[in-house]
Amino acid sequence: MGRLDGKVAIVTGAGRGHGEAVALRFAAEGAAVALCDVIAAEQLEERVGNRIRAHGGQALCLRTDVSQEDDVSRMVEDTLSCFGTVDILVNVVGIAGPTEDVWTMSLASWRTTLTVNLDSMFLCCKYALPEMIRKQYGRVINFSSGTGKQPLSHRTPYATSKMGVIGFTRTLAADVGRYNITVNAICPGTHEERTMELERARAAYRGAEFDEEGARRRYRERGPKAVIAGRWCADEGFVEKGSGSEDAAGIAVFLASDDAANMSGQDINSGGWVMW
Repeated sequence: MGRLDGKVAIVTGAGRGHGEAVALRFAAEGAAVALCDVIAAEQLEERVGNRIRAHGGQALCLRTDVSQEDDVSRMVEDTLSCFGTVDILVNVVGIAGPTEDVWTMSLASWRTTLTVNLDSMFLCCKYALPEMIRKQYGRVINFSSGTGKQPLSHRTPYATSKMGVIGFTRTLAADVGRYNITVNAICPGTHEERTMELERARAAYRGAEFDEEGARRRYRERGPKAVIAGRWCADEGFVEKGSGSEDAAGIAVFLASDDAANMSGQDINSGGWVMW
């Protein structure tokens, strides 16, 4: 018996990384999952949906741009038509945005990052919450970042959006608690493809060549000096072990389960990089 038996979840950004890991874990715990991403539904089926069904789970794959209101409305309608309800909403979608200084950045770049990272959460909640309010039950899980709690140089739009996720989470939790709905945020570690995007952009900012092979090797092989919370022991030669998508997915399962029934308005760090 799974911890999410009989529940219906929407997971955005389910085509890779954190969203993929959450969708697979939710399905393994018994939830029917609506998978959403900007890639074609057929690709989403191949990457994730078919893997869920191969293990006896239920999956609905939807091509959705969650920054567009019509797409989000249709996504929720399709989920309700297929599964009859929505119990859990996991807002994972987020983009890295530009690695650039504010004084050279275009307004369009700024707005795109905030639209994808923040407007999408507003829209998904706007359309999923009425069903949760109707049934007096729901779980909303928003993905922020360690950067939601500290600066990240040359990445102002991203940091601003992730800090905004935490404010959105806390305020929404206060608004919907009366309906037996919890709202929490996860500040996850990274995943390999996002790390490559960020390192590639950093190299471009510095005008340096990007050694992708070396970067992937460093990501995968942390070495014997890699430990949890290694950042805090850097002067002793330790490096951060790192917290990935599976760790974030485990936290998401907990927050979606009955074990977290009275936990709301919280932002939980995955890993020891941030401790506040």
